[in-house]
Amino acid sequence: MIKSRAKVMHFMFRAKTVLRATRTSILRPAINSSFIRFSSSNPSRPEDLPPAQTHSVQEGFAQGPIFVLNVAKRFIKFFIIGGVLLGFTTGLLFEGTHIWVENVEFALPQDDEETRRWEWNLERENWTGDLEAAGTDPALGIRGRHLVRAAWMAQHWGVDQSTVIVSSDSVKNDDGLLGPRGLVIIDPRLVRAENFLRDVILIAEQKSIEGKLRPWTMTQLLSLHASVLDRMGSESMINAKAQYERAWSAQPFIAPQSARIALKLGDLNRRLGDDTGALAWLNRAIHVTQSQSESSGVPPSMPSSPYAQRSLLYALSSLSAFYATTGKLTEAQSTAEASLDLIRSVRQPESIASISPPHALHALTLLQRSSVLAIHLAEVLYAQNKPTIVSTQWLSTAAESSERVIRVLTRSSLNTGTDRAFVTPANIIQPSYLNDASLKRPATSLYRDSRRTAAEAWNLTGTLLENKDPKAALVAYEHAVHLAGSSEEHGKPADKTLKVDWEIIWGNYTRLKSKIRT
Repeated sequence: MIKSRAKVMHFMFRAKTVLRATRTSILRPAINSSFIRFSSSNPSRPEDLPPAQTHSVQEGFAQGPIFVLNVAKRFIKFFIIGGVLLGFTTGLLFEGTHIWVENVEFALPQDDEETRRWEWNLERENWTGDLEAAGTDPALGIRGRHLVRAAWMAQHWGVDQSTVIVSSDSVKNDDGLLGPRGLVIIDPRLVRAENFLRDVILIAEQKSIEGKLRPWTMTQLLSLHASVLDRMGSESMINAKAQYERAWSAQPFIAPQSARIALKLGDLNRRLGDDTGALAWLNRAIHVTQSQSESSGVPPSMPSSPYAQRSLLYALSSLSAFYATTGKLTEAQSTAEASLDLIRSVRQPESIASISPPHALHALTLLQRSSVLAIHLAEVLYAQNKPTIVSTQWLSTAAESSERVIRVLTRSSLNTGTDRAFVTPANIIQPSYLNDASLKRPATSLYRDSRRTAAEAWNLTGTLLENKDPKAALVAYEHAVHLAGSSEEHGKPADKTLKVDWEIIWGNYTRLKSKIRT
């Protein structure tokens, strides 16, 4: 009886427990729904939110400045990294360019036997201080060597498009490009190169005192600096002369290259009006090429060295021009005639095509010098009131010689309706000259000088014939225009044609053509 009563009470307890649990589960969804509705109607009041959600909103406000600070940190970090990478890349390119110039442009060319036989290796522009050494002089130090390479790059690769303007009161109009209001614009490449060379010479002077430089480094740097100054205009000629004089004094001994320094000093003194100094330096240049001759004027024979032969003819051409411009016509005539005889004494090859390019270039250089001397002789004979036909014959010889040089250098056969060949910018120098490091520069200069000499010879011929035979004179002027003018734009000078030369040639041609038409 007791056990039955206990079972009944246990059953009743379990029933109450189940009923309580059921009522709780029925009421909970209603409470949660009411809470959700309440939360949705007032979302912006933190005090109505549960404690956990209120804390989350406060953290969001606090994280705003932190987020901005993190972004700023990342920006600064990336900016620093980018700056370091940019600086590294710039430095790498800078040094890479200098390494290229040092090891490629200043490398010692592998001259063949023919090039050395005709001594074209001596004609190279020397930035190393030693013709038999590659690269810049190590004794100049890191900064000095960088300055030498920078000067070379400024001269050969150019700089930005900025210009340097010098007042016309201090320079002549033919010193540079004539600008507005009579100002003259000088090539900025020369200005930059001059600055670099001036700085490296200061370094070289100290190293020279210490006896660390290569023997010819100081002389070469001074010569390069003087050459740049000379091309910057008449205002810089005095400084150029001073630097050439220093270069002469800095020579360790008198060498074949010394003749070129003396020749430069002779020309500069002549342009500066110092006739005594000009004559002394020109005779000194002739003496250097003639080791056994101490007489002034034209020597009795040609030197055996090809380089000395070329140097001697350059000096004799300048000597002839010096006598002519100073009114010493008899001396000018005798110098030109004796120099031409000297050139004829050199045995010339029967065929240019059958000899090596170095040999051909030497022969063509002598032929071009004969053309220059023939023009000098024609002008002197005309000034002495000799028959006009004599001068025109010499001018014709000069034109033919220069045109032959042009044809050989370019292998051109262009025609203008006559039996003469003329050159336009479309004709390029043969690769056999351009692809040789020692021949490229002298071949390019010879091509430019030949065009100028031929054009000058034809222009002078037209001037002499104009009063007697205007039609023949016009033909001569046309030849001059074809040689000096551009083939791409009529009435414009060709590349490397001097402005003053073109104005004379084009002016004579247009004036006579208009006169004949009317």
